[in-house]
Amino acid sequence: MKPKLAALAAMLLVAMAVGCGGGSSSINPPPPPQATPEWFFVGNFSGNISGFSAASGKLEAIPGSSITFPFQVPSFLTNFAVKPDGTFLAAITVNQQQVATLQIVNIGTGGTLTLAPLTDVAGNPGGMAISSEGVIAITDVGTGTVQLTTVQNNLLFRGASAATGELPQDAVFSSDGSRLYVGNNAGGSISVFAVSGQGAMLQPVQTAQLPVAAGEFPATVVRVTLSASGRKFAATTPDGRLFVGNVSPMDGTLSGFTETNLGANANLEEVVFDPSAQNVYTADQDNGGIFGYAVSAGGVTALPGSPFSTGTLPGGPTGMAFNSAGDRLYAVMQGQAVFTFTRNSSSGQLALNGDVVSSGGFLAGRIVRVPAH
Repeated sequence: MKPKLAALAAMLLVAMAVGCGGGSSSINPPPPPQATPEWFFVGNFSGNISGFSAASGKLEAIPGSSITFPFQVPSFLTNFAVKPDGTFLAAITVNQQQVATLQIVNIGTGGTLTLAPLTDVAGNPGGMAISSEGVIAITDVGTGTVQLTTVQNNLLFRGASAATGELPQDAVFSSDGSRLYVGNNAGGSISVFAVSGQGAMLQPVQTAQLPVAAGEFPATVVRVTLSASGRKFAATTPDGRLFVGNVSPMDGTLSGFTETNLGANANLEEVVFDPSAQNVYTADQDNGGIFGYAVSAGGVTALPGSPFSTGTLPGGPTGMAFNSAGDRLYAVMQGQAVFTFTRNSSSGQLALNGDVVSSGGFLAGRIVRVPAH
């Protein structure tokens, strides 16, 4: 972890030296208003999170919806997750002594962010997720475990924990919070758990092995995601492999994985389904470009024009999120900007539309969508 933090810190200093002011620009008129008000939250390695509205399809910063974590400055934000109803978020910060801390932020009416006086030591954290029940899951890449934590009566309570595969890197809950999926960076497996008792119980259900072609190394999973319906699952690796499989509606187990190899030079990070799960998209964060695929029962097929251009900036997206209408994809670039792509709902093709907004910090990472309240 130390080399990664040092490298990221160096990148942060460079970004701060050359970064310019925030703001947004557009060369196209905004699309029709969306039926569902929603917010998007972007995390920055510089130690802050910013919120945005998108009522017209164009991201706009929400006044009062930006927070910088003050503990042991400088503290770098390494991961965050938002409760699906948009009422609170949890973040992991790491200070210069490499002490990782879990911190809770309340999301108020209108999207304002307020730091709660709730913290906990987070070990050597990898991935994190929050269920619809408010259960926080944090993986520990050092011990190969996942720990559940809940917020009760303005206090943090640790719940169940369980062993995962080696180097658990990312996690995602099913929409009802009854299943937790952990992608393991070593060994190429997905650990599936049943969650009950608001995080008090964590029962192993399955260890799904991702299939690889003859002669290939096991998959080094960095990202996992579920479709909105919960019927499709996807995982990516930093050596250019995309895996898409099926989720059983009966018990949440995984099956039917197919492997798509985009080339060893494609450093894949984020992976997302559009809201209808008609398409799946992943991005090459080193070389740029968003790869899009049509999803079918038999696997995936590359969309015409894929990979879609991410512009002239070096590198590509580190985070992506669709709006609920599925016609806008917001891509967080390595730096301090969020680009907007228009999506053709019929063909699945993406195109930059010229809308760019500051991420609110430096070395922006993930972006998460939740309903507004």
